[in-house]
Amino acid sequence: NRRANSLSKLRDSRYIVEFKRWAAENGALADLPLQRQRKLSLPSRARNTQTFMASEVNKNLERGRRSFERNKLREAVAAYQAVLEEAPGNLESLQALADIYSRLNEPARAAQFYGAQFDRLLESGDASKASAIYARFLRAAPQPPDRLMRYAGLLQKQNRISEAIEQFASAATLFLQQQREIEALACYESLAQLEPENPARHATLGELAEKLSHADLAGRCYLRAGQLTIAGGGFEAAIGYLGRAHALLPKDRSVALLFAEAKLRQGDAEDAAALLEPFAPDAQDAAFLALYGESMMHTGRLDRASAAFEAHYRLKPESAGKLFEVMAAYLKAGEDAKAGALLKKVKGWTRQARTEADFPGQMDRLADAYPRSLPLAEAIASAYEELNRESKYFDALVHVFDLYLAAGRVREACEALDRLVDIDPYDYRNPERIAQLEGKADPAYLRSIQSRAAKASTAGARSEDLGGTDAVPAAGPVSGAAPTQHTLEDLMVQAEIFLQYSLQSKAAEKLGLIAELFPGEEERNERLRALCERAGWRPKGAPRKPAPAPAAEVAAPTPAPISTAAETHRDLSAIAEINRQMFRQATPREALAAAAAGIGKHLGVARCLIVAGAVRDTAPLTAEYFAPGIPPAGEAPTASIAELVSQSSADALGTIELRASTAPGLRALGLESALVVKLTDKETQAPAGTLLVGDSRTRTWKPGESFFLQAAGDQLVLSASHMRLRSLVRSLAVANERTGLLSRGSYMDCLLAESNRARAQGTPLSLILLQIDKGSEILRQHGDAALEQYSGQLARALASSIRQTDIAVKYTAWSIVFVLPDTPLDSARALAEKLRQVAATVRPAWGAPELTVSAVVAEATSRPADETEDRVTEWINRAEEGVEEARAGGGNTLVALATP
Repeated sequence: NRRANSLSKLRDSRYIVEFKRWAAENGALADLPLQRQRKLSLPSRARNTQTFMASEVNKNLERGRRSFERNKLREAVAAYQAVLEEAPGNLESLQALADIYSRLNEPARAAQFYGAQFDRLLESGDASKASAIYARFLRAAPQPPDRLMRYAGLLQKQNRISEAIEQFASAATLFLQQQREIEALACYESLAQLEPENPARHATLGELAEKLSHADLAGRCYLRAGQLTIAGGGFEAAIGYLGRAHALLPKDRSVALLFAEAKLRQGDAEDAAALLEPFAPDAQDAAFLALYGESMMHTGRLDRASAAFEAHYRLKPESAGKLFEVMAAYLKAGEDAKAGALLKKVKGWTRQARTEADFPGQMDRLADAYPRSLPLAEAIASAYEELNRESKYFDALVHVFDLYLAAGRVREACEALDRLVDIDPYDYRNPERIAQLEGKADPAYLRSIQSRAAKASTAGARSEDLGGTDAVPAAGPVSGAAPTQHTLEDLMVQAEIFLQYSLQSKAAEKLGLIAELFPGEEERNERLRALCERAGWRPKGAPRKPAPAPAAEVAAPTPAPISTAAETHRDLSAIAEINRQMFRQATPREALAAAAAGIGKHLGVARCLIVAGAVRDTAPLTAEYFAPGIPPAGEAPTASIAELVSQSSADALGTIELRASTAPGLRALGLESALVVKLTDKETQAPAGTLLVGDSRTRTWKPGESFFLQAAGDQLVLSASHMRLRSLVRSLAVANERTGLLSRGSYMDCLLAESNRARAQGTPLSLILLQIDKGSEILRQHGDAALEQYSGQLARALASSIRQTDIAVKYTAWSIVFVLPDTPLDSARALAEKLRQVAATVRPAWGAPELTVSAVVAEATSRPADETEDRVTEWINRAEEGVEEARAGGGNTLVALATP
């Protein structure tokens, strides 16, 4: 203090002396009165002081330079220190003093002035010089934490991240040693920013922030540390971090969500549910709803889980799988009715969102897992009916029938059988189902069903398919009744419509079946005789067309017994079941897959491969079965099969037996032995494909297995090449004789077949749905018979307006669908308007004024990536939406729907 006072006095005395000298030299105050001099001198004192100080600084700087040049270092030090007394941040003095002390070998004093120079350069914004000073003179010497922190910030701006991390860490340690925790917190925040993926940095920052009562910052840091630790696999540590975050921020939804997710992964569903429960009422985001639904499902609160996943589905329609998980949980808990109700709701949602592609597969998986659930089976059957998946609907109804019967619910079983017979009166198991209801159902009802089921035709058709009447024992009729007149009418209608579509060979088959069941009928029935003439078929003097004879081949004489009677019966039964499964599929690819699975499982082989078409075709249709534990053969096994077939010779029956020792290419398929059958189209004798079965071990193939493969191959060729004909035969059995319209059961099959053809040929395809306005009211007022008669009048009137290649289907009691191949939307619209004009001329029999009709026109989509069934289902749905649009508009209109 004494020194400071003396210096102050010295400065004041110097000021007075210098001021007087300046005043005398300039004469500025000499002519003014003394009082005026005092008044003027006082306000200007500050300016004069600055001028004086600048003068002193310059003098000392000059003195310091001269002393330094003369190597009078101590005098230079005194001069430069005098400058710093007047101007503490003078860079020249700081640099000079640092250099002088370096020459005097006093590194501590030199570092002091280099540090001050660094600080001054940073303050002035000269970052590059400051960085150079620190790197050259200060790095090796200990520095105060403030300077380390400033240098670290400079490195961060220069993007020298690793060096900045090192300096911030050192500064933070020194700050903590000095108990300067606020400054240490700032360093740790910078470290967390520089290393955002390092959980330790966030955890350390969180701990210090928690100590300083910064709850929000601490909670966010623990949350981030937990997220990063989970990603790194440290699950237990992550649970700890997330728990600390939740304790600090109990009302933070994102913290609760992540903590609950970790708890759920840990297996603690109860805690997860408790964490999420407070936020559930206001939940609107998909992530929360999915997690909440999972926690509810794991804790057994299935209704809440269902509600959460329903809301989640509305946000993300592709997440329907979660709802199927809820259904499975309901079924596992014995709440089958809730599972069925949920399935029906999901079906409606997927139709609205047009996300039905994977829906059937998920239903099938659920049905396979819970085959005894009647509510589930009912819901699945209803869903397939809405999806217009005829074959799937039929199989689902069969399952429902069996479950009804097992549960003793005879009335519902009868209703299911009613629908089964409506869909396929020629199904070979219908007599068996009728027999199961004997003694339980009304005999009059059974007689009615029996008359509709066409038992005799069924038995003949099945025997014919299997190569003879002795191939498979057919179920007998319920009461031994002979073929009825109704059966005759059905078969004649089939033959007529086969002829309408130029399918002479199939018409001849039906006429031959009529001749077998009703001998001599063509002599008494003029209509049947005309049919025979149109088909060019003569019952007398001309042999019947031989049926495919896989079973006959099996029965061919051989030198040694082929197999036992029991084995033969099993083989034939397997062929019948394979054939039935193929006939139930909607597309050739699905039929081949069903055949491959049936053959492979029956023979117990490791692999079954089917190639439809010539073996060297560029893009043949293939299907594969492989046993559990056997990898698939890959995307293109046809090249391997082609090579194996080309290198081997077949026996008299066309069978090739292979061993890996002589055919090394067999091992490319993972097989040691194989049996190959070359498939041939019996009608054209052209190559139709290849069928291979093989085992991963050396196997001796029995003669019976070879014959079984031949017989199954023949059935495969017939089924694959006549998929569309099979669909027509099944649907035509209930066609309307008077109108020639196909039944609704054929609707989906026709659309699938025509869609495949249009896609293959690149041609347009459209449909017209023609509907009688207020049809339901007409049905209630005048009854079914009157409406049926009017529909017949309408169909006959419209028949002359469509082409021979167009297909007409009776859709409902008051609507008709026309499928129009090779027809774009504009042409279909013009035809629809013409049909409406023709319909306006048709008067109903009950004498009412003319009725109005509406038409909906829709063109099939041609997106190449879509599956055929998906395209057709979407097409049907668009037509239905057009019907609703026409109805909402009051009817008597035409709605044309452009392709989306």
